[in-house]
Formats: sequence, structure tokens, C-alpha cells
Amino acid sequence: MDTLLDTIKNGLKSLFGGNSISDAVGVDIGSSAIKVVHIKKEGEKAVLETYGALALGPYMQDGVIGQVVNPDLETIVKALKDIFAETKITSTNVVLGIPSVSSIVFILQLPADIDEKALSTAIPIEAKKFIPVPLTDVSLDWYVIPEREDSGTESRVIAESGGEAKMSVLVVATLNETLAQRTEIMQKSNLPTDSLEIELFSNIRALLSRELFPVLIIDIGASKTKLTIVEHGIVQTFRLVNKGGQDMTTAISRSLEIPFAKAEQIKKEYGFAVSAEYPKLVDIMKLNYSLIGQEANTTILGYEKRYNKNVSKIIITGGGAMAKGLVPYFGEVFSAEVVLGDPFQKVEAPVFLTGILQTTGPEFSAAIGLALRRIQ
Repeated sequence: MDTLLDTIKNGLKSLFGGNSISDAVGVDIGSSAIKVVHIKKEGEKAVLETYGALALGPYMQDGVIGQVVNPDLETIVKALKDIFAETKITSTNVVLGIPSVSSIVFILQLPADIDEKALSTAIPIEAKKFIPVPLTDVSLDWYVIPEREDSGTESRVIAESGGEAKMSVLVVATLNETLAQRTEIMQKSNLPTDSLEIELFSNIRALLSRELFPVLIIDIGASKTKLTIVEHGIVQTFRLVNKGGQDMTTAISRSLEIPFAKAEQIKKEYGFAVSAEYPKLVDIMKLNYSLIGQEANTTILGYEKRYNKNVSKIIITGGGAMAKGLVPYFGEVFSAEVVLGDPFQKVEAPVFLTGILQTTGPEFSAAIGLALRRIQ
């Protein structure tokens, strides 16, 4: 089995290419649903075979679609087998996502002349400053970021380090408990356990091309929102916001005094659009999504002030991004261009599916990125 270090290095290297196989399945196990995408490689193209999503709420007593749940391992395995059966996926070339909420991502600046042996000693010592749990509870891995002459990274690092030449190291600490659980899920599902990837890297692969400027990805999950600023394919800033799609649905349910399932439906169907049937809905939406906007703006301003670079594009993804009218609303909140993530643009699919794939795309960003890792 690959170490997490191999996973991260291979994942980062394959953002724009790498070793490949003929087909792959990306599996994203979220807090409210499982998403799968099966793609095949035909020549230089990635072709969509099938995809699907299965809500986890109905597997729990009194659970409903869209609800955040905490199922036991056996329930997750059953749901995973069910969605493979429903989508008729038989391939075992599976890449399983590791939730970003179980990881801490940061960049260390270390002396440029440090050798590999000293690096393995220095990084754990420096990493303690960023990790709120004992190092024995995490798998700590890293990737030395290559210098880019056109990025200004070298001059920026030297300026921040008082004129001393430094190397930039991307460090990822992931909870061992999560890694063990994900491995056991694969074992009990009779799937290989040698391919895991942290979902934020999968999102980068699915949503970005070769942007030469900093981009903010806002991934609105069911329970939390992930904010990731990416420059030249490398994570520069990563933050968690304790608000997600379920919070929005719950607020609608309580304010309008309707069941959670109905609130989830009208959030997606009406969202920020004015509705005679639900006149309070727009205000409810703005009140709850504004927190994400505020946190994202704080993240952007902090990055721009520190590095003197503008974030000129914002990509919204995740299940919570499918609320109608969210892009125009965020367009008023941010000074940068705001677009809805379209991961299916990375794969070829029948023309008649174009509309629905664009609509549902944000929910499948991580799953597509996971699958692309194996065939690129």
C-alpha cells in the first residue's frame, strides 16, 4: 500500500499529467451522500461511463436526503456496495477520497540548502506549531514545491525570510483514525486499498486547468465549507468554515416551518430567486450564505495583503453550491469573477447530458478529480 506521502506526491504531480490506466472510479464519501464517477481513457480523452449519488440519510433511522449523518462503518460499506450496484460499476480501479476536514494543510519555509535527511527531521519539529493534536495521531507528509521563475515565489520567500534563501514545503497532516477507517471501508468492500487522496487535491484537478493567477475554491459541503487558495496548482491557503449546506436547509425549514426534505428541495429550486410562494426565502438565504462570504473575503484579503497578489477568480463547488442564484449573489459579495464549478468539462459525455451535468457538476467535483488521478 502506498504511504500517504506517495499519495500526496503522486496526486500533486498528476494534476497535469502522470502515469495512467484505462479506466478509473472516483469515490467521494461525504457527510450526507456518496458520489461515484466512472471514466475511461480513449486516446488522450477521458470519457464518462457513468456516475451517481446516494444519500446516506435514508440509511439512518428518521434520516432524510441532504441530512448530515454519522453512519457506522458497516452502513457506509452497504451504501457503497449499493451505489456500485445501481450504477453497474464493476471496475476495481478505485480512488477513494479522504475528507479535507480530517487534514491540516500548510506551507513551511525552510533553509534552501537543507538536505533530504535533515528535512525529515526538521519538518516534524516545525509542523508542531501548526498541528493542534499530538504528532502520533497524524500521518505527516510533505512535498517540496518546485521553484517557478515566472511566479515570483522565490523573491517573495526571500523577502519573508529576511533575505535568506528558503525552500517552500507543502505539508499535510491527516488523522490516522480517518486513514484507518478509509482503508477498512475499502477492505470490507472488496476493493484495493492502495489509492487514497485528500479531496482538496481532487477538487484542484477537477476544477482548474493552467491558471497563472491565484484562484479561490469555495467547496460548500453538507456540514462544512472549505476555502482553498491555489496558485500554479499549489495550495497556498486552506481554511474550514463551520457552516455548510445542511445549515442553510435547517434555517429554511425552521423559518418557513416546513419539513427538512421540503426545505432542501426549495433551496435548490428557488434559492436566491424571488418567489411569491416563499417571500422570506431570499432573506433567509442571504443571511446564512453571508457568513461563508465574509469568511472567504477575510481569507482573500489576508492572502492579497501578505503576497501582494490579487485573487481574480472564485470557483464555487460542492453540493451546497447548487442553490439557485448563488453565483449572482456571490458576484455581489466578491470583487473577483465568480463561476460555478464545472468538473464534467474535463470529460467527454453525450451531448444530451450537457445541461444536467452542468447543473449537478459541483456535487461531483471531488469524485471526478479522484478518477482523473488514475487515468491522466
